[in-house]
Amino acid sequence: MSRLWKIGIVTSIFLSGLNAGVTSVNELMKKDGITNVVGWTDYQKDDDNDGVPDYKDKCLGSQTTQVDQNGCALDDDKDAVANYLDKCPKTPEGVEVDENGCPLDDDGDGVVNYLDRCPNTPDGLEVDKYGCVLDKDKDDIPYNLDKCPNTPEGVKVNKYGCPLDDDKDGVPNYLDKCPNTPEGVEVDENGCVIDTDKDGVGDYIDKCPDTPQNAPVDKDGCALDDDNDGVINLYDKCPDTPTDMNISVDESGCPLDDDNDTIANYLDKCPDTQQGVKVDKNGCPLDNDGDGVPDSLDKCPKTPHNADVDRDGCPILATFIFNFEFDSYRIDKKYYPQIQKLAKTLQENGDIKIEIQGYTDNVGSKEYNDELSLNRAKALKKILVREFKINPQRITTIGFGDRYPIASNDTEEGQAQNRRVVVIQKKGEEVTPSNTELSDSNTTSTENSDEVLGGEVDLNQTSQ
Repeated sequence: MSRLWKIGIVTSIFLSGLNAGVTSVNELMKKDGITNVVGWTDYQKDDDNDGVPDYKDKCLGSQTTQVDQNGCALDDDKDAVANYLDKCPKTPEGVEVDENGCPLDDDGDGVVNYLDRCPNTPDGLEVDKYGCVLDKDKDDIPYNLDKCPNTPEGVKVNKYGCPLDDDKDGVPNYLDKCPNTPEGVEVDENGCVIDTDKDGVGDYIDKCPDTPQNAPVDKDGCALDDDNDGVINLYDKCPDTPTDMNISVDESGCPLDDDNDTIANYLDKCPDTQQGVKVDKNGCPLDNDGDGVPDSLDKCPKTPHNADVDRDGCPILATFIFNFEFDSYRIDKKYYPQIQKLAKTLQENGDIKIEIQGYTDNVGSKEYNDELSLNRAKALKKILVREFKINPQRITTIGFGDRYPIASNDTEEGQAQNRRVVVIQKKGEEVTPSNTELSDSNTTSTENSDEVLGGEVDLNQTSQ
């Protein structure tokens, strides 16, 4: 305390004493209740230099001049730590402080106790302004307890701070596009059951895991085959193949059609039709005139209905089973009445051309029988020309030998029936009577000659 200040105090005391009728300093000090000083020197003593005389100083030894009137160090925030020592001079009143006058922070998280809403935070954890461990993902699970600290905001979590995964497939609900996957089933990144062949049936129940893409499948993941032909619908070009007939199909699922006539084998009544031949609904070659010879082979395609025809589809005018002697081509005159019927038909229908076919039994060589059969045909032609004046250009002859038998050659009766002459109508142009001689242009038949079709007219009433 400055000397001038001390003089001021004494002067003040002295003047106040005068006013009270006090006549000496001693009386003045006594009046003030000061009894512990001997004289003026003691009255002015201030050992701690705080400006408060020792006799009034209640806090002798103060180490600061910032004291109150009692010589005690000032403590503005009333935390029991003098201002000059207080490193936190504005601590709210009543707050517990440490030796530096700062509020206590027991858990050392940087938030003092009186503000700390989470006073027992483990050491080293980052906290918010309230002293609570930060919840960076705002899932209400403190960071120190959050096993999934980066959960997107708003996602529901479990007690560990991890997103809920109700079907336990490893994909959290908020990302799971298939939230009801059976437990234990392998899933993709979307939480959906793995479906390698992408048929909509998960691998774990797919009995046909290699189904072609885009193929319709059943509940087991197997490609549909509605007609049960072994070819799945995806590839089946004939999806309506009957299912109850055990039909063989090709790789396209279509019934086999071996002769390529557009009629499937199972419907084809003529399965060996020559390729390119037009067929009917049964797969048989068309036969518009109904003579039993398909149009593709019919040389007389407009034969009257129910007419007997030969192998070329031409009408058979007559079949003569003459009683030719063995190794003979002579025609007995007893057969002329029958021949006359044929001649009359030819005379009345001048546009008809005929072919006379000769046949033998199977006795003898091929070459011999071919010649013999031709001679039998020529014999009939000779009679028609000479006896009945039929234009020879209307008649052709051919010998077929022992081919195309009409009866068994194992018996004499059968052999006799096979020694015959057949007359058929040929399709041709109008007859020109320019040549009346017997034609010698006939040739024997070949191995590829077709069998005569249709019935026969037996003009021999006594064939043997």
